[in-house]
Amino acid sequence: MLKPSPQAGVSCFLLLIFFTACGSFVIPFSKSKKDSLLPDDYQASSRQDYADQMAGLKRAFLETPGIKTIKLDAAVATYLQKICNELISKNEIFFKDLNTANVTILETETPLHFSLPRGEFFLSRGLISKYMKHESMLVSVLAYELVRSEKLLYPKASVVPVGFISLERILAFNRLPLDSKMEVHKWAFHIATRSGYDGEYYLSYLQMQNRNTADFLLNVGDVNQINREESLFKAFLIKNPQPDTMTKQNSSKEFYTLLNRMRDGVL
Repeated sequence: MLKPSPQAGVSCFLLLIFFTACGSFVIPFSKSKKDSLLPDDYQASSRQDYADQMAGLKRAFLETPGIKTIKLDAAVATYLQKICNELISKNEIFFKDLNTANVTILETETPLHFSLPRGEFFLSRGLISKYMKHESMLVSVLAYELVRSEKLLYPKASVVPVGFISLERILAFNRLPLDSKMEVHKWAFHIATRSGYDGEYYLSYLQMQNRNTADFLLNVGDVNQINREESLFKAFLIKNPQPDTMTKQNSSKEFYTLLNRMRDGVL
């Protein structure tokens, strides 16, 4: 009987190691059924989680150096909240989660408005004092932000908490693509008109931005987009005119009180 050579023994030993290693070999970057680095109760962030994160930006924003707000007296604060509550209560079918809203006025001449989830709205003194010519125009702005806040229409972005957030960055978080923005405009128009306000001022609100693009550039971000918004909204109004029975509302006394105090800087 022939004895195996030492070389053959070494070869068998190497083959044994090779097949044993192959049994436990994992292809790099392949997906496994379970990531061993994650706990058993791990859950991916939900849409509501993201909304909570975005809503939490309010504190960081207001604590950012250079951000100033106007302290409203009780009458003005009540008036703004009353409009929001009216729009919600008269459109209960649409609003499922939002019950009210809180409006903060920023002390800046730059005309702008934006919102965060959970009904946190921000308008600038410059927007109201220079460009809100009628109460229905103010309602158009608030209706627009109500729709966004109810439907959580905010682009997803990673926010690293550093204790503050600039105005430019928070405005960037509020910008939507044209198609999405037009849907918000349509819903906001219906909400405003169903609440008894003059829908023609919604178009005026868009035209106001289009005519004053230099002033509104920080708010709209893209000059070409606001031009398209006006054109598309006009086409929408042609297909969806206001009812002939719609009565034209005059601006309320409370609106002019707000307007005058903003212009005079006395609140």
